[in-house]
Amino acid sequence: MQSAMTFRVMSLLIGAALAPACVHAADAATQPRAPIAETSLAPTTVRSLHYGDVLFHFYQGDYFNGIVRQTAFRDQGHLAPHLEDADLLLGGMYLSFGQYRQAEELFNRLLDRPATPQPVRDRAWFFLGKVLHERGQWSRSEQALRRSSGNLPPDISAERQLLIAQNLMQLGRFDESIAHLKDWAGPPVWMAYARFNLGVALIRTGRLDDGLRILEEVGAAVADGEELKGLRDKANVAAGYALLQANRPAEASGVIARVRLNGAYSNKALLGAGWAAAAQDDYQAALAPWLELNGRNVLDAAVQEARLAVPYALAKLGTEAQAAEYYEAAIEAFDQETGRLDDSISAIRAGKLLERVAERAGDGPRGWYRQLMDLPDSPESRYLYFLMAGNEFQEGLRNYHTLAFMYRNLASWQESLEAFRDMVETRRRAFVARLPAASDALSQLDVQGIERRRDQLQSRLEQSIKDQDSVALAGSDDLQRWARVQAVQQELDLRPDDDSLDDARDKMRLARGVVLWNLESGYKLRRYEARKSLRALSAEVLELRRRIASADGARSTVPKANDEFVSRIDAIEPRIAAMLAAVQSAQKGQARFLADLAVGELRSQKDRLAEYRTQARYALATTYDRAAQAVGPTP
Repeated sequence: MQSAMTFRVMSLLIGAALAPACVHAADAATQPRAPIAETSLAPTTVRSLHYGDVLFHFYQGDYFNGIVRQTAFRDQGHLAPHLEDADLLLGGMYLSFGQYRQAEELFNRLLDRPATPQPVRDRAWFFLGKVLHERGQWSRSEQALRRSSGNLPPDISAERQLLIAQNLMQLGRFDESIAHLKDWAGPPVWMAYARFNLGVALIRTGRLDDGLRILEEVGAAVADGEELKGLRDKANVAAGYALLQANRPAEASGVIARVRLNGAYSNKALLGAGWAAAAQDDYQAALAPWLELNGRNVLDAAVQEARLAVPYALAKLGTEAQAAEYYEAAIEAFDQETGRLDDSISAIRAGKLLERVAERAGDGPRGWYRQLMDLPDSPESRYLYFLMAGNEFQEGLRNYHTLAFMYRNLASWQESLEAFRDMVETRRRAFVARLPAASDALSQLDVQGIERRRDQLQSRLEQSIKDQDSVALAGSDDLQRWARVQAVQQELDLRPDDDSLDDARDKMRLARGVVLWNLESGYKLRRYEARKSLRALSAEVLELRRRIASADGARSTVPKANDEFVSRIDAIEPRIAAMLAAVQSAQKGQARFLADLAVGELRSQKDRLAEYRTQARYALATTYDRAAQAVGPTP
């Protein structure tokens, strides 16, 4: 029984250890991900303020508002200088926001345009391949990625290479994946993942030594940062379990010993170290890692296996009493955890877990690759650590969180409609209140009289210009002087024979000449000023008529515009209500989906605990039988 159980668990753990490091995995230790905001666009000069506005939201990670602005500005014709880049940007935002179908449709439209520049086509092919990869369409993804073979930025090119290799592995074409990765060189982080995947592919094709050599290179490499340290641990665990499967336990011990005791793969490493020692019949050495595991979280499969492996080793060492105690303790622990699992399933069905998880995720969507980085403090969370770290749960949670954001957004717009109604009503009342005074003011304007006076002035000006009459354009002071000169001249003309007035006549001629000189010298300037004033008057009259016409038109257009605003609000209101209902329904469906995922995970843990409990009880009974046989029959 022990051998069969051990082989089954070992096979499961070896399969898990040899899983490739996928670029879409949710485990933080196996997730190299280049943010789209840093890689999707080529350097460009922004020639449109509206495009700059979209870019602002894009680089802030506010993809929802970026998408809204992009589509609105494009429909309004504001993105003409950046059409190709803007479409590529929109596709990237759709992808970042998890809208795979819209992203795929947009990238396909870009590629169908013969005029699309080659750099844009290369990026479009890459993102189309990435969309297809995220949707699990491995073959189509590989074909699209291979067509994006232009001059891509280094980080995009590195991700492209790994995506192609991952697609090939998902399709079971390991030899092609090996050939694709073998001579590839890229940035250090991506190279580490490429080497890991290459080692896994080699082992899966039966080239054990070649695969082990590469995995051990990754496992022995100097690692900076938690991400690469996690990958190094995974490589050592994978190599160690592959060696165990190949019946090379001594080598496996040395490789597994490199795994950190506090990392994500420490439980698997401790269990593997114990089995490596046990495979060499050194059960005393096997007890050390298994006893360490025995005190850890019983929900981990490796810990559960250790709960049975410890008494198994003790039995092999001949300490049957201790073995029986450990079997009994394991059964008790399995029973307690089964009860807690039942309580957690009830709590999940009541929606408590999702409420806490949604709170941890934040208030607004910041991109599709945003992750739940820490778990809520609740009893059920400890049972779902690996489920919540998984891609399916994370993606479902992002769906739920995005739906919640959209519901709040629509609810806000629904509330705004009432404010819009109040604004329209306020505008209507203000118009009605101001209309009588405005109409009275307009009725008092004698526009025709103003125009007649302007025409008279224009005629006098033209006549004075024709007659070269400088006096006609004289100012008031000059006119007074000229009038005085004329009056004195008339008095002198009445007494032509009076010789005593000869001196006065000489002075009069001098004064008349001075006045005429002043009038003539300022004539051109006064003529220019007169024409300028008349032109300004004509412009004012024209503006006055325009405003009167506008005011007359407003009497009918403003009420009509207010009615149109109300009609638009009335038309939008049921649409928003329908969308709210649809989003709420989808959110509830997503909540059920997440609850089903969580409950399914807990039930599988219950089933595993039940199986281990059965094995523990059978082993305990066997231990008691052996002890009874050793004592002998009762007299």
